[in-house]
Amino acid sequence: MPALQLATVPDVQVMDGDADGNAPPAPLRTILGAAGSGPVILLPVYTRCSASCPILTRKLEAALEGMKSAAPFRVVLVSFDPLETPESLRLYRGREHVPANWKLVRASEDDIRSLFGFFRYSVMNQEGALLHPNEMFLLDGALNWRWTVAGEDWTPGELAAAIEQTRAPGLVANLKAKPEALAWAGFAGVVLGVGLALGWLLFRKPLRRPVAAH
Repeated sequence: MPALQLATVPDVQVMDGDADGNAPPAPLRTILGAAGSGPVILLPVYTRCSASCPILTRKLEAALEGMKSAAPFRVVLVSFDPLETPESLRLYRGREHVPANWKLVRASEDDIRSLFGFFRYSVMNQEGALLHPNEMFLLDGALNWRWTVAGEDWTPGELAAAIEQTRAPGLVANLKAKPEALAWAGFAGVVLGVGLALGWLLFRKPLRRPVAAH
């Protein structure tokens, strides 16, 4: 199930996998701005992965193909492998049939650490194999981190609901995601109201009748 967050993603320098190999890095915000508007689905991958990365890529593509929403959204696959190259990204795009309008980017080791540290996404190198969580992140139009979708067993319906809630203002999404918070706030309000009423009854000055002048 998705978990709610709310924080602005760091604007790290990334290299577009579809650009010329000699093209300089550009801010992530610039790359995503060129991809259109709407929420962003950010999927961490590394192209040497032979298990969950291609599985999640294909599942995400199938889920988005089945959505009926006409509202725009963006998808970016970000490699967390510092050894990634333009050629490896191009091969991954072709091998996994990554849609042409999805962005596929890589970054320097420092920027990888900054971006994925922000998401608390830990990667461990075990003899060249990168061990990593199976997670993707939903950002709103202002690139605030709003949701984490964990694991591989989420449904297209759950993803669609999370994307739609990402379009909503932060407070609205928070209340939808955590209705128990609203219930506790209401309960606290009732307790506070009762406390104020009791305090007024206990400490108020007694009302005196006006004394008629003689």
